[in-house]
Amino acid sequence: MYKKLLCWGVLFYALTLPVQAAVVVSINPAAPEISVGDSVGFSIDITGLDSSLALSGYELSLGFDPALLHFDSVIFGNQLDLAGQGQNFPNMTTESGWVHLIEFSFDDSAVLLEQQADNFTLANLYFTAIDSGVSSLNLSLHGLADSETNLIDANSQGAVVSITSAVPLPSGVWLFISGLGLLLRRQRLLQG
Repeated sequence: MYKKLLCWGVLFYALTLPVQAAVVVSINPAAPEISVGDSVGFSIDITGLDSSLALSGYELSLGFDPALLHFDSVIFGNQLDLAGQGQNFPNMTTESGWVHLIEFSFDDSAVLLEQQADNFTLANLYFTAIDSGVSSLNLSLHGLADSETNLIDANSQGAVVSITSAVPLPSGVWLFISGLGLLLRRQRLLQG
């Protein structure tokens, strides 16, 4: 009898424990295929937050192939400065093939929990394609903190971007088009 009651008690306790949302940080390219010379943006998004779990800070790195992509700039999101005091202190550093981002908020925990969106963009990164090929975009999460500065367990999802060379029309095409134009003009003159 006591064993059965104990088993039911443990089961009830286990079912009432709070479950942390499946938080995912992902890279989302504006276009999965671009041409050499094109500029492209990638958003770094977070999903899986809710009214009981808000983000107060993060540190992450984005890896890319520097032979194919050149990093241009970053624009940070707005969900870590909800009070509008400008005290979220975003920072970005770069090294060959890596962009490192760090940002934290001084907003009150209650403000973050009440006003922060469940899914939002942490930052938008902009690159220029400098050569053709396929570049993996790898995301390394160094740390995510909740509104009480506890670590958040999260998964990361990378992406891939294909870069193609612009294909110029061969010079023979222009010769063919001009010859066809001359033939059509001659035919009109003979008919007219």
